[in-house]
Amino acid sequence: MQWINTREQMPDKQARVILYTPYEIFGNDHTCIGDCEAITSCTTRRGRSSVPVFTHWMPLPVMPE
Repeated sequence: MQWINTREQMPDKQARVILYTPYEIFGNDHTCIGDCEAITSCTTRRGRSSVPVFTHWMPLPVMPE
């Protein structure tokens, strides 16, 4: 699987996906599980600008049987 840039494509509205942030919001862990709403609603301050927290996403892997 490849990371998908949120500027190029967004996941389906109801899909749960792995989200990536380049910021140290979660300490050393830069990933979490979320959805399209998390991508569009979560922002952080960088200088005077508000920027999206999540920059990339990828589908969740298939669950084990």
